[in-house]
Amino acid sequence: MSSLAVYQHTSPELPNKILNHAEDIASTLAAAGIDYRQVELPAALRPGCEQAEFDAAYGLWLQAFMGKEGHVQQELFNLQRNHPQKLELRARHLDEQSQSTASAWLFLGGFAQLSLHLDDHVYMLQGEKGDLLSLPAGTRYWFDLGEEPHALVARLSASEDAPVRTDDDIASRFARLGD
Repeated sequence: MSSLAVYQHTSPELPNKILNHAEDIASTLAAAGIDYRQVELPAALRPGCEQAEFDAAYGLWLQAFMGKEGHVQQELFNLQRNHPQKLELRARHLDEQSQSTASAWLFLGGFAQLSLHLDDHVYMLQGEKGDLLSLPAGTRYWFDLGEEPHALVARLSASEDAPVRTDDDIASRFARLGD
């Protein structure tokens, strides 16, 4: 079950609210300018699946989905606990970053945590299969796969521009996935 915790950015130890229903998550994020919805996926794949298996199950569907949503690039996070580079991949996204163009996060299997820093609030979504978050250009966020990852997540982008780190250390003040 997906969940959303909402914090004041100055109070990382105690959330203002925790939501577990998709409708509540969607309305709370919509009020902050973020589109959240659940997408029906074409296949069930386990995190850590082979690339050929992923391409066969999602290749054409994901291309069509990206075209419809205006995305031209994808980065796939496909990890299980035994992935040899799990710590490096996790560390790469733990600092706050933003992207100059719109992006989206599509949770295809397993779970991960996407945190959004919007004005004076932090929205921490523990996303699961079927969750889609569409982020406007410039949205500040960080992404956590956890110490023992079990995630199949695609970051979709409206351009080939890579996210860049902000100089804000806010992500280090908030709980990591699994804390």
